[in-house]
Amino acid sequence: MSSKKREMHENLKLGANPPRSTHANGLTSKFYTAEVDICDGAVKLIRTKQSGDVWQMRCWIHAEKKYIKKSLRTKDLDSAKTKGRELYYTMMGKVSAGQKLFTITAKELVEKYLDYQLDRVEGGFITKGRWTTIRTQLNHFLGFIGDDRKLDTIKREKYKDYYIYRRKIAPQVQDVTLINERANLGHMYKFALEKGFITQDRLPLWQELKRVNVNSRTSFTRDDYKTLYTYLRNYTKKISDERELYNRQLLRDFILILSNTGLRFGECRQLKWNFIQVVKGKNKYPNVQIRVPAAISKVGKDRTAIGMRGDFFNRIKTYSKHTHPQDYIFADLNTGEMFGRKLLYKYWDLIMKESGLGESPNDYSYYCLRHTFATYRLQYGKVDIRTLGKVMGCSVRFIEQHYDSARVENMMDYITQDVERDDAFSDVILS
Repeated sequence: MSSKKREMHENLKLGANPPRSTHANGLTSKFYTAEVDICDGAVKLIRTKQSGDVWQMRCWIHAEKKYIKKSLRTKDLDSAKTKGRELYYTMMGKVSAGQKLFTITAKELVEKYLDYQLDRVEGGFITKGRWTTIRTQLNHFLGFIGDDRKLDTIKREKYKDYYIYRRKIAPQVQDVTLINERANLGHMYKFALEKGFITQDRLPLWQELKRVNVNSRTSFTRDDYKTLYTYLRNYTKKISDERELYNRQLLRDFILILSNTGLRFGECRQLKWNFIQVVKGKNKYPNVQIRVPAAISKVGKDRTAIGMRGDFFNRIKTYSKHTHPQDYIFADLNTGEMFGRKLLYKYWDLIMKESGLGESPNDYSYYCLRHTFATYRLQYGKVDIRTLGKVMGCSVRFIEQHYDSARVENMMDYITQDVERDDAFSDVILS
């Protein structure tokens, strides 16, 4: 045996000894009709009553605490010895490389990957909201694959049917959503490859998807935003139930604060009163400075957000009983816990429907309010992209990529400004 194979052999034998079996007539088990040791006793060649004269190989994999048994598909002992050694050394190579010999199920992979991502949440690398999104997407994956499906039985071409499956269960799903899901599934499979749960030839192959502008961001048009805030002015009128009135008031101010501060949905929902400082501004209404701790930021970094209409926070204090510094601003009426995510989405859907905005070709969501803030600050507030990136918690490059149309409109006055020209040049430009 070469020194390299001897080293691999020792690596494979690390760990507890295999469990002892009952001996019968000198054989490892009463079910064996013959057995021969090879590879210094690490592997047994066996015949069983079921296999007849065909040899099988059996060995204990300490790293996974399991026996592995494979048919060698030969009745000749010398041929079985050769095949048994080749198979054994192939397995040793995989174990030494950190690969698993026993595949796991799709559900086991998802559980391990979610545990890994949860560690990243605790380490401050991603938010809990991000983890929840990943979990939701992986539930779609399990619905497509099946919980108990072994990873090594899944042909990589199967994933070409994923988009068809998703559109079957959710006809309105957008291409950009599918692209994001594909990216997250790709990250999970990279994790699986690194952990040795799969081999390179099991990485998914995806169906081609028409190109979409995944960088585009939908903001409210001026007319649609006017429709929204006009509707909200009457949203709390003629409501007699205390809890319903409170929910509507809080929801109204949640929406208006999002559009006036550019906060992310999750950031705004987790705000506490000690994060807020309402300050007097040059305009009719006060402004607001918001400390956004890394713990609630999507990018895991502290920042200070600056927005308009600080009076909305003052208004919340007039009807909320949860106004201590450590209280959530958007709190449940009775418990003081964060206002429910599902309830926020339920009210949003009703507002879209009742205001008529649900008929808009733009599929408006809470996140569109953040995009509205950014677009309006660029177009009408003349805010430079560097400053905007700081208060919104994103890079200059991100602003350039996602709000390019707003930046172009903002530059229109500059580009078309009148300059001194000679007559010949003016004739060319103005013709």
